[in-house]
Amino acid sequence: MSQATATQNQTNYFNLHVDGLGYLSHLREITTANGSFLTCVINALHGSTEKPDYTRFDVTVSGKEASGLLRRCQKAVDEEKKVLLGFKLSNLTADVFTLTKGDHAGETRPTLKARLIKISWIKVGQEMVYKAEKSASTPEAPPSNANKQYPDNAF
Repeated sequence: MSQATATQNQTNYFNLHVDGLGYLSHLREITTANGSFLTCVINALHGSTEKPDYTRFDVTVSGKEASGLLRRCQKAVDEEKKVLLGFKLSNLTADVFTLTKGDHAGETRPTLKARLIKISWIKVGQEMVYKAEKSASTPEAPPSNANKQYPDNAF
């Protein structure tokens, strides 16, 4: 098969990624007949820094690097320490789950499901325990448009 044919048969995708920071909890290994995988909950912060709001993401961990980093967090999560991390999610979908414990058992709640594809940094308590190295492929900032002249009919 020629390169041109291979390129024509290649499937392209649009990616929707969510970048943020949030607290890690419910870190667990799920074992199935086809193997095992790591899942967790990330309660992402957004809104005012004075009184932030939280959005829950039920996450399946993707990739060896992210899985390895989160396995290192298992002890801190089990000891209920605050584990804050910078993350990138993909494959975002909405779902509904039913509470099984507490005063609201039996009630349904919305949740967002996603795949965790990258961890930028991790803090346990106030201590920075991991920070990803800057990627060499990070593009440089484009030159400033401050002095550019545009035609009158520009878009």
